[in-house]
Amino acid sequence: MLTIKQIQAFYWVARMGTLSKAAEKLHITQSATTKRLQEVEALAAAPLFENVGRKNALTAKGQELATECERLFALLDELDLMKGSTQQPARIVHVGLTELTALTWFGRFIREMKNTYPAVVIQPEIDLSTLLRQRVEEGRLDFAILPDPSPVEGLERMQLGVVPFSWFAAPGAFAPDVVHPLRDLARLPVIEQSANSIITELCAQLWEDTGVQPERIYGGNNANALAALISAGVGISCLPIAMFTQEVDRGQLQLVKTTPTAPKVPYHFCFLRHLHSALGYGVADIAKRSFSLSHEG
Repeated sequence: MLTIKQIQAFYWVARMGTLSKAAEKLHITQSATTKRLQEVEALAAAPLFENVGRKNALTAKGQELATECERLFALLDELDLMKGSTQQPARIVHVGLTELTALTWFGRFIREMKNTYPAVVIQPEIDLSTLLRQRVEEGRLDFAILPDPSPVEGLERMQLGVVPFSWFAAPGAFAPDVVHPLRDLARLPVIEQSANSIITELCAQLWEDTGVQPERIYGGNNANALAALISAGVGISCLPIAMFTQEVDRGQLQLVKTTPTAPKVPYHFCFLRHLHSALGYGVADIAKRSFSLSHEG
């Protein structure tokens, strides 16, 4: 009979493609992962993997077993939540989020999580959205709050709401209370985040649709640092409005209205459907409520 540890070893090799990544995920040695995988294959009495380059691809039998593993993990997740909260040990949940979420409504989310799931301990990980999405797909993160994630098989995406962005400039750079054609902003350099940032991708498409290729400057992935560069007159940048209303009120930044308008970015709560569905949908509801309350307030 297979043990949970053997099943976990098989599943994460199947999910992540290599023994080394699966071992890292399970916090065991690669040799221990290999041993458990060999035990699974011996009991299956059929090949579960075939080598494709440097990765292990599933055979038809392996895919069948992986599907059953997902169902088992979903059941175990539900059983875990059915225990009384006073009987549960602390459950550590790794949540990925971007800087915007961390600096706006994540604190409200943490407070409500503590009230609803007192046995769940949230460990946040802040990074770029594309990197966080990859870690969710690989199982390195339990959940992630991401802007506009692409559909991926097996990845649940629950929309939380939409975050409006705007172009910001140094005070006096453009006439106030006027809607400027986007091409007019191209006379100043555009300060961008890295190519892995969703807003960089969206703005690049916006400039291309407008038929303009402005000078681009890499300013890093810290929104506050970008705002400081804007205020110093280095150039313009597209940033979330909610983060910089006080700087606009104090006259440190100018919000520039444009046509076409700056992007509005939908944010989603994401998790692997079969691994975390029991907890995932409940936590997603809390995230959506926290998001909505913060943007209403």
